[in-house]
Amino acid sequence: MSQLIERGTTLSSQGRTAAQRSTAIGTAVLGGVTAAGLGLGALTVVVLLLWIASPYPDSGPSRALHLAAGLWFMAHGGGLVREAAGGPAPVGLAPLLLAALPLWLLHRAARDTLAADDDPAAPASEVAPRTLLGALLGGYLLVAAGALLYASAGRFTAAPLSALLAVPGTAAATLAATARHALGPDAAALLPARVRRVLRALPAALRAAFTGPRLATALKAAAAATLALLASGAVLTLLGLALHTGRLGADLGRLAPDWAGRCTVLLLCLALLPNAAVWGAAYGLGPGFTVGAGSVVGPLGSTPRPPLPHFPLLDGLPEPAPGTWATGAVALLVPVSAVLLLARYAAGDGHRSWRRTAGVAAVAAGLCGAAMTVLAALAGGALGRGALAGFGPLWWLTGLAAAGWTALAGVPAALALRAWRRHTERRVVRGRAPGRRALPGLPFRRGRTDRRGTAG
Repeated sequence: MSQLIERGTTLSSQGRTAAQRSTAIGTAVLGGVTAAGLGLGALTVVVLLLWIASPYPDSGPSRALHLAAGLWFMAHGGGLVREAAGGPAPVGLAPLLLAALPLWLLHRAARDTLAADDDPAAPASEVAPRTLLGALLGGYLLVAAGALLYASAGRFTAAPLSALLAVPGTAAATLAATARHALGPDAAALLPARVRRVLRALPAALRAAFTGPRLATALKAAAAATLALLASGAVLTLLGLALHTGRLGADLGRLAPDWAGRCTVLLLCLALLPNAAVWGAAYGLGPGFTVGAGSVVGPLGSTPRPPLPHFPLLDGLPEPAPGTWATGAVALLVPVSAVLLLARYAAGDGHRSWRRTAGVAAVAAGLCGAAMTVLAALAGGALGRGALAGFGPLWWLTGLAAAGWTALAGVPAALALRAWRRHTERRVVRGRAPGRRALPGLPFRRGRTDRRGTAG
């Protein structure tokens, strides 16, 4: 009788565990569906509001809905195909600001899922984090598949191959970054066993450079350097627009004679401002960028370019001419700002050894170059065929320039800053800081006197 009771208790416990697993996985799938649906819905509301505000709507709401679905795919790095007189024309220049809301929603859903997994009383605690993140990704891609079917018709259609590659890749990268942020070093357990074996086979010095506090410091330094590049690029963009305000106002009035149209154009410019910041960073780093037909806009000079669309952000481009010392000096501020911030974080308070400081700065330079490579690849694209087939910086050359600047100048700058901080600290400890009295409580050397002549 007792054996039957124990067996029934075991079966009941197993059934309860299975039910909890099913509930946790279902909740994760629902979280992915919700994140995708909210991002798609937000873009749909914005597009419909702009369509309603337009005084001359030339189509029904169906075209606006198709455009919203296409913009959602562009937010993930996908491309569109536009109907044109000579045939379909690709549109691959995606506004980077569009990605902010969908990726934030997915990040928040993943964070909440992992937080529920840490709660022992929650059903998610019975399921491995990798399974939960996979279920979340599955729910997200389920909505993406439905949106792709809907966006496959209309004046602006989503490019199927681009969408099939961009949405899963972007979503998986977002989940990986969220897991690394939420779990810390324990996120390595989410990797497949074969990948973990390969990582364990790496040399100890290489593993130490990419794990633990060194990696955290290098990530902070790389993030600071990348943000400095983008901020400097944005400043260059705004400076160029400020120098051509007359042309900017004329193009804005030509594109949209009414206030609703002008608001639409300004919203599009705002969404493209991060792209312009990446272009400005590429300009300051040296490689520059292209604006169609193989033209180059850089600090050393700008080559002739084809006729461009009348768009306000393009009004800040310099005229085709050789570069001058002024353009070179202004462009030099971009890498200098990145080098200074990278050195500041890599040097720390001066207590790291010179070898570790140089290693952190080198790793940070590589990470900064990788970040700029990805951003440059995402910030450019096509606006059509022929002369409009290429816009933006060359991704690999921009990343190489960012890594080169921050490595060749950032490593010596970090070592110099470390030496200066150590030297300053020693002078303060010895009570010989210029223009200051000795700090109270610090030991004095025997036989030395302070300013008042009393023995120390």
